[in-house]
Amino acid sequence: MAYSNRAVILILVILFASIFFETYESRIQKSVRSELIENFKRLFAPTSEKSFTTWFGNVITPQYIFRPNSLEDLQDIVKNAKTNGKKIRCAGRGHTWTSLSVTKDYLVIVNNLNKVVEITNTDKNGWTVTVLSGTQIKTIEHALLQNNPPLAFESMTVPNFFSASGVIAVGAHGCKTGGPSISDLVVKLQIVSEDGELQEFSNEKDPVEFSAAKLNLGLLGIIYSVTFRVEPLYNLRVNDIVIPIKTWLNPASIKKTLDTSDSLDIIYWPFNKGKIDLSNDDIWIKQFVRTQETPTMSQLDLDHLLQLFYNISRHSFDLLLKTPNLTPITKGFEWNDIVKETLVTNQVLIATDALHFLPDSELIVAEDSTFVVKADPDFTNIATAFSFTINKIGEYARKGKFPINISVAFRLLRASTALLSPAFDSDPNAVYSFFELTTYKNTPGWLDFQTEVSQELMSKYGARPHWAKEWESVPGIKQYLHKALGDRIATFEKVRAKYDPNNTFFDNDSLKQVFYG
Repeated sequence: MAYSNRAVILILVILFASIFFETYESRIQKSVRSELIENFKRLFAPTSEKSFTTWFGNVITPQYIFRPNSLEDLQDIVKNAKTNGKKIRCAGRGHTWTSLSVTKDYLVIVNNLNKVVEITNTDKNGWTVTVLSGTQIKTIEHALLQNNPPLAFESMTVPNFFSASGVIAVGAHGCKTGGPSISDLVVKLQIVSEDGELQEFSNEKDPVEFSAAKLNLGLLGIIYSVTFRVEPLYNLRVNDIVIPIKTWLNPASIKKTLDTSDSLDIIYWPFNKGKIDLSNDDIWIKQFVRTQETPTMSQLDLDHLLQLFYNISRHSFDLLLKTPNLTPITKGFEWNDIVKETLVTNQVLIATDALHFLPDSELIVAEDSTFVVKADPDFTNIATAFSFTINKIGEYARKGKFPINISVAFRLLRASTALLSPAFDSDPNAVYSFFELTTYKNTPGWLDFQTEVSQELMSKYGARPHWAKEWESVPGIKQYLHKALGDRIATFEKVRAKYDPNNTFFDNDSLKQVFYG
């Protein structure tokens, strides 16, 4: 049967149209499918890492590890966790000694959220700097110094390699006598809550919620950004005073030194006379006083001294772990021939340099325990507690045990308004002492010594631990904290119920025991 030319053309048109639309539909389907796949990949994009090792050497093995690069990444991870009934814990640089970052589900590492967003000056808050959660302190300080005018923190942790969210979440501190913890320098926080929404916390918006958020232990969500209060750069004269313990360690001397300092660090370098008998040992008072004097030491000079100190200290690390009985003579040599020659400086430095006066401790792995005691008005309890600790070192030494081979120190800070801070107090002028014990990792006898001192501070002075330091192994401490923090936990839980009603971020056995008993 013959077809007319018109019919043939019509058939060809229909055939062509069929092929065209089939191809077009196929492309559309492929495009949609490709977009869905890409969205799924972005929604659920864990790294290939099987574990995360902290600076201290603790290994965390979650189901997935995420390293988000944006707010959208954070929100997608949280939404995915909620959909799949997974828990989330966070980490930054991994400098927490405790189990706060441990999870079997999703571990979110925020280091890629690394940006100084803006530096502003307003009538309400003065100078502030806003940064993303994974930004290191040293990165923030570099940006502050480049600003016109140059700026600085009022107080900051001695190490400068921590992340912004890390120092906030655990309530880290500096050594400024007139100020509280770093959390109290925060004026605004942004946190991705359980529903994937970005929540903003500030004192103006809700003071109770802000009090919970600025030291939240990762329990309200994932911190996205932090806004800190800063101030014009200032100089500090660092007065290094070396004096016999028996001369200085009394309530009157502590109060006088506190009243004449901007910042203060009291350090005992054990066995600094090279003997087991500690009665003639010295104490090192590092006093910081604001000054208009011109800096006498540059960052380069300071870095050189700190590097020299580190190079020698790391050899002591190996020696003392193998032969602890050499601790007195080794520490005596370190003190007289190294510390006093490098770190006892009596110099004027810009604040940013002065606040980070110890070597880059990231290179030396140490045990660290810090407990916080409210000072009596006359400081008698602080002098007594510090004397107890030093005497306990001597007692152990006489038995041939040397559990402390770095230092014992205390810093005096004002009360904090952060709800879960160990220095929380309704009296802003209350003074709290942060007692710190440090020793090389795996030093024999450390746990026994730390337990004995911690229990003394808890039973006699109502001490509470620094959340990021070693405390979980102390017998009975979780029940102790549950009772001590009762009302504050109840208030915090009301806030948490609003932002994490299904416990997506509550995946820590120690905190569960502290919160629930």
